[in-house]
Amino acid sequence: MDHSNQTKTDIENALAEFIKLKTNKSEEEVVNLSKKFLSQLDEKLSNKTSTKEIFKHLQEVEHDQPIYLNGINFVSLCEHHLLPFFGTVDIALYPQKKIAGISRFDDLVRHFSDSLTLQETLTKNIATEIDEILNPRGVFVRTNANHSCSGLLNIGDSFTDVVTTFATGIYEIDHTLRNEAFLNFK
Repeated sequence: MDHSNQTKTDIENALAEFIKLKTNKSEEEVVNLSKKFLSQLDEKLSNKTSTKEIFKHLQEVEHDQPIYLNGINFVSLCEHHLLPFFGTVDIALYPQKKIAGISRFDDLVRHFSDSLTLQETLTKNIATEIDEILNPRGVFVRTNANHSCSGLLNIGDSFTDVVTTFATGIYEIDHTLRNEAFLNFK
């Protein structure tokens, strides 16, 4: 057995032992559960397409008005607790010369959310990557998420929505445009 397979087996065994200590599941249930959990975690954290690949087909455009994308769903993992947080990303984009297909933005959100991260980092990474690749007049990203760690680890089962924003370009200085984006976000 090579080193990586041995390490994987050791991790599965350690997780199975922990689950066995905390539950009354059978040995078979515990082993299957630990393998399934680690397999799904591995898949979530390994699914990476480069952002250059995501945006390889850009179109030249002469559109001198903002474009709004609302409600791009995501699920990510909190780097502090290894628990999911989930919600939606809204994007305002004021193009300059290049645009991308709508599904590319879904793919970009998935790219950055398939990792251990913080909501603030996720929001910033999405905005700055769009800004870098499309070179628009500005980008404004709002992320609205519910954090499992808050509800599971805190007394009172608080599942409060958390909203983060990040702006580049014209959205950093033009508060009228920023307010327009908020009005267009659902």
